[in-house]
Amino acid sequence: MFIINPLLLAFVFLTGVIFLNRNYSVIKGAAGERKVNQLLNRLGPNYTLFHDLYLPTEKGTTQVDHIVTSPYGIFVIETKHYNGWIFGNEHNKYWTQVIYKRKERMLNPIWQNYGHIQALKNFIGEEHDAYLHSIIAFSNASTLKFKDDFRSARVTQFMNLTKVLKEWDIHRLNEIQLQEINIKLEGLVMKDKKLQRKVRKQHVQDIQSNRKERVWNEKRLLKQNICPKCKVELVLRDGKYGSFYGCSSFPKCRFTKNA
Repeated sequence: MFIINPLLLAFVFLTGVIFLNRNYSVIKGAAGERKVNQLLNRLGPNYTLFHDLYLPTEKGTTQVDHIVTSPYGIFVIETKHYNGWIFGNEHNKYWTQVIYKRKERMLNPIWQNYGHIQALKNFIGEEHDAYLHSIIAFSNASTLKFKDDFRSARVTQFMNLTKVLKEWDIHRLNEIQLQEINIKLEGLVMKDKKLQRKVRKQHVQDIQSNRKERVWNEKRLLKQNICPKCKVELVLRDGKYGSFYGCSSFPKCRFTKNA
């Protein structure tokens, strides 16, 4: 008689749960992107849509969810398929997602999209900088709990996305300028599925390599008693619980490390 090892059964069960959770996130994200695509397609003939583009950077590529070009400006859209309450402000490195009593951190999407805009500006030409607009769009299942207004980006939900884009209604780009931009962006569109997979794989490898390099640089700076955030000297201070090293630009920077 064959007896199943309980530990093996538990391992198989946990592996299955992890696999399903990961695939659920992928499926949820793909469904959300299709919804955003459908919404953007309602903008009309003055708007040209580009989805899932990989823009070149000095350290590889950066992936952009949506770029919309129009005579009224160029819109770089970062989509977040999150539910629950969303807290954050323009200057915090991380925002918070709250679902019941559980809290999760996310990288400030305004900062994230700023990197996308810089990459796009370098790609299409810095002369178009004044016409680039950052938009962060959250799922309709989210509740945005922001206390302050945002200056460098518009933060909204999917249901209001087209309305927000049409707030810009003054012609800024002429037909020739718009055509030149669209031709450059069309050159990044990948119709070959095999090429898409290859570029995505390389993109992930670049992210991992850049993360390792960033960690290594931070460790190197810390050994030299230099703040890894603002690159200024760490100074020895006395605190309630003993000595510690703090950034010399305090209170602007509150980075610390153990003495």
